[in-house]
Formats: sequence, C-alpha cells, structure tokens
Amino acid sequence: MCKLIQLLGILILLGTNSNIHAHHSFAAEFSYENFGERQGEVVEIHFVNPHARIFFAVTGDDGNEQIWSAQTFAPQTLLRRSWNKDTIKVGDKIKISGNLGLENSHKIWIVEIELDDGSIIQPNAGAAN
Repeated sequence: MCKLIQLLGILILLGTNSNIHAHHSFAAEFSYENFGERQGEVVEIHFVNPHARIFFAVTGDDGNEQIWSAQTFAPQTLLRRSWNKDTIKVGDKIKISGNLGLENSHKIWIVEIELDDGSIIQPNAGAAN
C-alpha cells in the first residue's frame, strides 16, 4: 500500500510539473524561412508574461484592415534591455520586421521595430536607438 501511495505521488508530481513547464515552440507558430515586414498603427499592447505582444492594424493588399499580433520576449527580458511598457504606445505608427506566422496567420515574431520617428528597437539587441 505504501508503494502504491508513493507511485501515485510521483505520477501526480510528474503530471503537474509537465503542465507548469509546458510551452509552445517557436516552430509551432512561426516560420524560420518566411521573414517579412508589416507596418501599421498600434491598437493594443500586452506587456505581460509569457510574451509581450503588440497588436497593430495593417492595411492589406485588398485595402481591408487586418489586425496583426506581434510577439516578442517576456517583459522581464525586455526590461533588462531598456524596453518598458511605455516604449511603444497605442496610436504609434510602427514597422515590424521578423519571422512571419505559419499558415498565413496574421502573426509576426519581432526582430526589429521601426518607430515613426525613425528610431529602431531590436528586442534581441537592446534599447531604442
């Protein structure tokens, strides 16, 4: 009976541990091969874990507005690189370069952001220039 309880406890811990640390891979959402850029106006910002996100309105080739989701590192990582929740604001005009989402999704992994004033933000490299 004691071994059964121990085994049950281990199974519960393993199950809990895998759920806590479960995380999607980059390749599950974004393409390593398809790199592009989109520009538009920021409509919403989520500076929260697990990844900071910028939602921005892009005018498509057909003239219709599309909302794109740009994703980057966790806020704590960005803070260490001098990027805070006020670096980009709703209403800002931006151009984002990065890895495009799979299956024509309106997603992009941020490699570089160019602000309307010409300053550049590279989440992987540091602060705005």
